[in-house]
Amino acid sequence: MVTSAPYGLSRPDLDDARAAVLRVHAGDGPRVWNDLLHTAGLTGKEPGGLDRMLVVMHGADPSTRLCALALKIRITAHTELTATHSIL
Repeated sequence: MVTSAPYGLSRPDLDDARAAVLRVHAGDGPRVWNDLLHTAGLTGKEPGGLDRMLVVMHGADPSTRLCALALKIRITAHTELTATHSIL
């Protein structure tokens, strides 16, 4: 198992989801984020909470759905790059 981030990329986490939501929702971001946390049953501190959050984000407004899609793309890219890096 590779312990360092392949090619300098780390796997997205709940903090990345929060940053994306705050960025796209601007002034309304904190409220949207808190609503998402509540719906997901998360506090925002869970290390493995991203998967639950992505499900909730996917069912939210169009901007939040796009954030979820972007995070899923980053997760897939990270997974594939990690696998490639481990065989090189």
